[in-house]
Amino acid sequence: MNQKQKAYSLVSSLLQYPETEWKKELQGLDIAHEFPDESIRMPLLRFLTYVKNTTFHNLCENYVYTFDFYDKTTLYLTHTVFKDNRDRGSVLSQLRRQMMELGMEFTTEELPDYLPLVLEFASIVPEKDSAKILNLHLRSIKNLELELQGIDSPYRYLVAACIQCIEMAEENEKVS
Repeated sequence: MNQKQKAYSLVSSLLQYPETEWKKELQGLDIAHEFPDESIRMPLLRFLTYVKNTTFHNLCENYVYTFDFYDKTTLYLTHTVFKDNRDRGSVLSQLRRQMMELGMEFTTEELPDYLPLVLEFASIVPEKDSAKILNLHLRSIKNLELELQGIDSPYRYLVAACIQCIEMAEENEKVS
């Protein structure tokens, strides 16, 4: 697993509803070693500092406030484009099929455009296979980051790290 895949995996976990095990697991994580690239490491460190300095109750409350009350900060990437119209269903079906063809096993009832699920996918398949799907959703991910910045949410750091990884992969593709 390369640095980008590790970041996708970590961000995927941290963008889900908080769990009490987080703080224990995160204390054992050597961010500097795992993420040598500063543009990935620094936003992750900012978010981890937030987690360290926030009570579990407040982590849960902030998560719900951030992601469950506002359409603009939803973690469902196609929702901001299609809302709940009929076209979204065919896009979701196509996305699920693509992900399954590339080796994703769905063990959850989440929709395939759920950002943590997309990032989990990107963490387990070869970069060339995940790049197409990540780039397809890059505009929605960037819009999510802007909305999170607008409400001064610490979750913006996770999304920023994710965007950095996607753009690094895109740069590497252009060079090769």
